[in-house]
Amino acid sequence: MKSERRGRYSDETRAELNKNFTRGTTLSTFHSVEREESDRQKERNLRSRRRKLSGVLLIIVLVCGLGLMTLTQFSGSFVDVTSNVQTLETANADRYKNIVSEYLSKNPFERFSFARRNNNLLGYVAEQAPEVKSIKISQAGLLLGKLRVEFREPVAMWRTANETSYVDAEGVVFSNNYFATPSVTITDNSGAVAVSDVVASSRFLGFVGRVTAGLAENGGAVERVIIPTGAIRYVEFYLADRKYPFKAQIDRDPVGQAADIAAMTKYLDNNGITPTSYVDTRIAGKGYWK
Repeated sequence: MKSERRGRYSDETRAELNKNFTRGTTLSTFHSVEREESDRQKERNLRSRRRKLSGVLLIIVLVCGLGLMTLTQFSGSFVDVTSNVQTLETANADRYKNIVSEYLSKNPFERFSFARRNNNLLGYVAEQAPEVKSIKISQAGLLLGKLRVEFREPVAMWRTANETSYVDAEGVVFSNNYFATPSVTITDNSGAVAVSDVVASSRFLGFVGRVTAGLAENGGAVERVIIPTGAIRYVEFYLADRKYPFKAQIDRDPVGQAADIAAMTKYLDNNGITPTSYVDTRIAGKGYWK
């Protein structure tokens, strides 16, 4: 009986030892192995916490960076207005600030530069201030912006009893001029007030401006433009150093009209012809002189 008990005890002891101890572990090293595994687990847990904390910190940094970048692209108010003219009075600068502020009030999300529709902004400003050729908003600090305005430079001027109108090389008509008075003036000798009001429309002034600019590109400087007596659909361009005018049809394309006048000047000069009265270039591709 005693030997059997010793045998069972021996078997149970061996099973318990196999269960509790790893291979090669003795009673003298059991506690050190357990402590080593516990230290490793703590180190793994610490590394895991560090990774999680680093991830959280990275997310916070990214969110703060994106927020700061977004704020730097936000224009709340405007502190300055610059332009392509030498001086711009404060009252005029405030006018353009107010127009842009009105647009941004109607489109608040466009206060952010990445969402701004620049063509829409320019169109809105040009409706109220056609003398503006381009406008740009840039950052002047946190939540602050500044305006850069480019104004149109006139190539011709029209004076009536009520107002003075200007036209630039693109044929755009405007009233506020910040440049020197253009040398090219439009004189109305038609004698018909009602007709003159029609002739002096934006379409007419645009035609004069584009023809003047087209002739300048081809070496012809316009000195003045005259609406002759009884004329409705044509005008006369007087070029520098020429006493006779060139008749031009305002219903024609201004680019083609300017090209025909330039071609006639070269033809007359090359052939030594000096008209005494006028040169008629109203028909495309043809010219007559008297």
